[in-house]
Amino acid sequence: MPMVPSNNPDTNQRPITWLIVILASGIIALLIACILWLKPKDAVKTANPLPHDAASTMPSGVLPSNQTLTNTSPITANATPLPISLATSLPKSLQGTQVDGEIIIDENKQLVVTAGLRRLFDYFLSAQGEEPLSQIEQRVIAYIREHTPEPAASQAVQIFQNYLTYLTAVSQLDKPKAQQNPNVSALDLSAIKNQLRAVQQLQARYFDAKTREAFFGDEQALNDYNMTVVEANQNAQLSNDQRQAIIDKAQTAYIASVKDPNLQTKLTQQRNIDKLLAQTQQMQQQGATQSQINAMRSQYVSPEAVKRLEQLDQSEAQFAQRVATYQTQSNQILSKLGNVPQAQQQIVALQQTMFTPEEQLRLDVLTKQR
Repeated sequence: MPMVPSNNPDTNQRPITWLIVILASGIIALLIACILWLKPKDAVKTANPLPHDAASTMPSGVLPSNQTLTNTSPITANATPLPISLATSLPKSLQGTQVDGEIIIDENKQLVVTAGLRRLFDYFLSAQGEEPLSQIEQRVIAYIREHTPEPAASQAVQIFQNYLTYLTAVSQLDKPKAQQNPNVSALDLSAIKNQLRAVQQLQARYFDAKTREAFFGDEQALNDYNMTVVEANQNAQLSNDQRQAIIDKAQTAYIASVKDPNLQTKLTQQRNIDKLLAQTQQMQQQGATQSQINAMRSQYVSPEAVKRLEQLDQSEAQFAQRVATYQTQSNQILSKLGNVPQAQQQIVALQQTMFTPEEQLRLDVLTKQR
């Protein structure tokens, strides 16, 4: 699931850089994916882009072919396994899989554009590199026409061809570059904003408002949230409480904007977990009792979960105590024998006596971090 960055200001102060990197990585990943999907040597059928001002002049739901969408009871026309006529010579990555996505039409056989339509396109396009783009394009068009009546089929084909042209255009955008000044954050935020603005302009060029919202609405909302978090953390004029308030407000707005109810639930749960972990750490540092910590946790999770977390606290405390004892004894061995094979053998034996194999893996990680 898409992860919402932690909204704890103390946590975010340290990872200003990784928040920027996450934001930029999303952009760069999109560009790299487009480059891999749409190589210059592959001929992409030219779509009929909307005029630059079409987003504001065309009514929502009007496709480039000027066919009007009707919002009535939708009929899902997506299929499961590929029919024999389309399943032959599938690339290995798609063999044995079911098509991800959907084609929805209304009672008048008009296309209803959803995020599932983009998932359908991306499902087939994921095979780029295994076969030419022209072959993928033919397969997608054949799939659409085999599963969809007219005029919805032609509408879906037009959007798909626009999508290919859009991906090619995005892959040709200049990428944000890292700052050379070590005192400046890893990437130039103004460059990232310009990049996002350029992508939005391409979306407005090739898609009407309804398609843009269905295809890119959630991504745009997440980008807006991430930018708010980064800017809040970079604003030295804000106190921690002010910064936290800004981030909380932005996070609430982002989660509310997500259309998928399952994803919205997961994001809400993730936010509660972030808050629970941050408050637990803060209360433990302040010397809070276990009862006080349990009372705080009960605001976010069930009584059963509170009990399990208390047991986990006790287990972690016991593990930390054993680690401390192990470090003391291993240091004594080294002090007595020096760093010789015999000492290392005794330390390994000590590990095996005090820790399970799984705990020894954790111990190795802790030792390397020190």
